[in-house]
Amino acid sequence: MKNILALDGGGIRGIIPAMVLVALEEKLQKQTMDPNARIASYFDFIAGTSSGGILTSILLYPEEGNPTHPKFSARDALNLFVNHGTEIFTASKWRRFLSGFGLVSELYSSNPLSNVLDEYFQNAQLSHLIKPCIITAYNIELRKNHFFRQQKASMHGEARDLYLKDGCKATSAALTVFPVAEIYSLAKPR
Repeated sequence: MKNILALDGGGIRGIIPAMVLVALEEKLQKQTMDPNARIASYFDFIAGTSSGGILTSILLYPEEGNPTHPKFSARDALNLFVNHGTEIFTASKWRRFLSGFGLVSELYSSNPLSNVLDEYFQNAQLSHLIKPCIITAYNIELRKNHFFRQQKASMHGEARDLYLKDGCKATSAALTVFPVAEIYSLAKPR
């Protein structure tokens, strides 16, 4: 039997599944008497969309020097939303007005989110994640969903690989919330 974790989106409401993950990870640490136990070690596959895609990326991000162990805990994932949520999800009154309060165009600038993702992931690639996962997005040009798959990125190289921060921007680019994210595989120059 395989254990699969699916993480939904919802912008700043990503704090809710992050809190559940913290509680679960703390129970696992207590049961195993291992303070370094990570939730990612107990699932075979993780899928996420929007803020769930960011959580997926954080939970599966490898530790330096130990590429099979996650660097971040569930609490670290929660802290992204707690420490940076206001910065990411704040729109000036002027921007709210110009965007029609999110009805005409995106409500938030992607710059604060990009800065936070740069801080967390730097130049890490999707293929670097420690377990198979899917991060969902929507291809606005083809008008269909797109799945960023860690396994395909690992097997097919640069043509299917991308910077993790770009995948997180793409999964977060919900219409009326953030601008469309223009991203490329590592094989395609920017």
